Amino acid sequence: MATSFEEFSNFLLNSDQRSAMGIHLTDAEARAVHAEPATAQAWYSYWLSTQAASVPPAEYVVAPAPYPGTAAISGTGGQPAETAAFATATAVYPGFAADAATAAAPKKKHTVLWVILSIVLVLVLAVIGTVVFAFTTARHWTAIDVPEHPETFHTEEYDTGLYDVTMDEINPCWVNEDWTDCTNLYVASYNAACSGVSLTENGSAVCTDYADMIEQMKAQDGDGYYVETLGGYGGLHQTAERATREVSNDDYTPAQTHEAVCYLGFIGECGTSASTTSG
Repeated sequence: MATSFEEFSNFLLNSDQRSAMGIHLTDAEARAVHAEPATAQAWYSYWLSTQAASVPPAEYVVAPAPYPGTAAISGTGGQPAETAAFATATAVYPGFAADAATAAAPKKKHTVLWVILSIVLVLVLAVIGTVVFAFTTARHWTAIDVPEHPETFHTEEYDTGLYDVTMDEINPCWVNEDWTDCTNLYVASYNAACSGVSLTENGSAVCTDYADMIEQMKAQDGDGYYVETLGGYGGLHQTAERATREVSNDDYTPAQTHEAVCYLGFIGECGTSASTTSG
């Protein structure tokens, strides 16, 4: 009864059975062949072919002796020709077992390696493409963290540095006063209000008119002259000019911002409000 492929595979794991079957493999080589069904099948087919070649030939039949005088039938001096059935099986090449056991394993390893490298390459290219696309389509803008606080002002009064001059209706002189004495009273009033200061436009006009009046009195003065009637000029009064202005409260604060970015529509600050959008 012929040995089945399953029995052959099991025999490979037993060194004595391998020797009896004429299979010259080490234990490591036998386990490698047993682990690869395709290699084990090839070895099984090879073993069957060796068994077919070693089947004993049919019984040799001797031809009857020829009649006297007849020529020999065989061209070999009466010796029967050897048939194919008597051919002996070819010895197995010593290195064939190891080569056949390991030939399929490297081929399979190379195939798996190429598949893994191809998958890794595709993944790397996909990641690079995604990163490039994300950066080229990124949306940038200036995000406001704290709004700007505008500057505020208050009104205050201040001295302009100018002086205004006004004239009252009280004449510094009196009737029958010496003319020169009266003139000197006007001069004193002028010096107190108009001299040594910067005047407003109105103050400058009042002082100029007052000075002209003093020059006229000096021109009219004479020995023994006195005031007969009082004129319309009174005393002068000086007042510092004040104005109002808007003064800063120094409370301006700029807006606090930062540069925001959104990648692919969902990575980054994509859900926040944006201003000054670019890119």
